[in-house]
Amino acid sequence: MLQPPSCFSMSSVMSRIRNCCRWRAFLIAQLALLATILSAGAEWSIVSATGLGSPSPGVEVIETRCVNGNQTARVTALCFNDKNHTLRVIDSPSPGNATLANTLNNAKVVAGVNGGYFHKDYRPVGLMISDGKTINGFEKAKLLSGLVGVRQDGQVSILRSGDYDSGKSQLLQALQCGPMLVEDDQLVPGLNDERIARRTVVAKGTRGETALIYISSVTLADAARILALPSILDTWKPKTAINLDGGSSSGMWAENGISLAELVRVRNFLAIVPR
Repeated sequence: MLQPPSCFSMSSVMSRIRNCCRWRAFLIAQLALLATILSAGAEWSIVSATGLGSPSPGVEVIETRCVNGNQTARVTALCFNDKNHTLRVIDSPSPGNATLANTLNNAKVVAGVNGGYFHKDYRPVGLMISDGKTINGFEKAKLLSGLVGVRQDGQVSILRSGDYDSGKSQLLQALQCGPMLVEDDQLVPGLNDERIARRTVVAKGTRGETALIYISSVTLADAARILALPSILDTWKPKTAINLDGGSSSGMWAENGISLAELVRVRNFLAIVPR
């Protein structure tokens, strides 16, 4: 009886299959390692910055385009100094129906963005103070890591929720929100680096510089990395920055024709007004 050549024996075939599988697994592992290295080495950079006018003296609109490999982010910022302007929390006159543009235009403010989180029935989530009136109380939740507050003298501050003392606080305006993105010039660790969405942010500098910022679709971690870029806001970068309600709630409006419409109606707004 004729025997098949040894190269076609069953043991030889199985050995070749095992070797092939090992090589395939090794190749996949090396490609994954290379992707990790490339990802870790990738950085955001500014490719252009354009002034979009001034809706009021002392308030400037700046649009910055940033790239990271094949990713692009557009950063639109309403910049001012809280020595001349401040923030006001505006409650929606008709939650679920009133738009950001119509509400802010009717309120005769300079510019603004959407505000904090809200429930499905449009009840606010977390502390909400508008013109000295507490509309919703302080809440403890992981998401609500900080708050934006305005004192009686108009100074804007961003602070950790744990540093808020309702008994001693005399805030005229406040919105509890989060997470914190930048704190003491440092990126906040542990931010989500997977979910991509539109972002709305409040940022503070070291000498009264303040900005309301709209960032086109990025992760929270990338939003923080972008805000940490030198001169991301023309001549300054945030010392502290906190995330407002983002995603489909994100929107921006200014008197000079800037209008980035929200996709869903929201409960409250954060507006720029003269001091």
